[in-house]
Amino acid sequence: MALVTSVEGRNGGNTANKRKNVADMNNDLSDKREKCSESEKREAMSASSLGTLRLMLVCLHRLDITLSRKMSVCADKNSGFWRTIMIVLEISGHGVPWIIAALFSILVFTDSRQEFACNLLLALLMDLVIVGGLKVVVRRERPVYNAKDMFATVSVDNYSFPSGHSTRAVMVAGLFAVFLVREVWSILIGCWAVCVSASRVILGRHHLSDVFFGVMIGLLQCGVICAVWIPNPTCEELLKLLPFFGTLRDHIGIYGRGN
Repeated sequence: MALVTSVEGRNGGNTANKRKNVADMNNDLSDKREKCSESEKREAMSASSLGTLRLMLVCLHRLDITLSRKMSVCADKNSGFWRTIMIVLEISGHGVPWIIAALFSILVFTDSRQEFACNLLLALLMDLVIVGGLKVVVRRERPVYNAKDMFATVSVDNYSFPSGHSTRAVMVAGLFAVFLVREVWSILIGCWAVCVSASRVILGRHHLSDVFFGVMIGLLQCGVICAVWIPNPTCEELLKLLPFFGTLRDHIGIYGRGN
């Protein structure tokens, strides 16, 4: 009888252990299901967020294309007088005239105007590098209705993002606004920058988003140049390192000596 009782006790203990193991397994499975469920929910929410973002970007892109097309009222070569005005603004915002003007001012002046010209040249070169690099990386095509008659272009100018005229005009206007004493001139050059930027869409050269980000980049570049502004004595020392600079300056003539 004692033996039977002992066997039954062991069987009862084994049964209890089995039930406990089964319960533990069920609990583990339940935990795994809950974790899987939470993971699936997170993935579903993430996919939903990405889908919403993608939809918003598509809508913004379509709006950008539509508005840009409607605003390109002078894209046609037969647009007449107003297209001529837009072309003049285009040339006024091109990098070549500004770089030539900056170099000439560096040669001619030795006072604060030389200081401004040196920093302006640095800004223009920085703008060329940044805008050119972004155009190569992004490779956004220009609007299909853009006429192929742009002033002094190179291969990288076949791309649209960002608008180099907008970055340059806003940056130059910002630097002049800081440098010029008379407020009226700052307002005038600010209006010029706005007109140059607007002309890029009106001529059909760029989309609205190209110009918008161009303006933002131009403001950022202006801030960078103001932060690293090179004083005139340093400009003079750097210019002395250039071969034949002194001789060339003597031939052209110097203004502002002693100011």
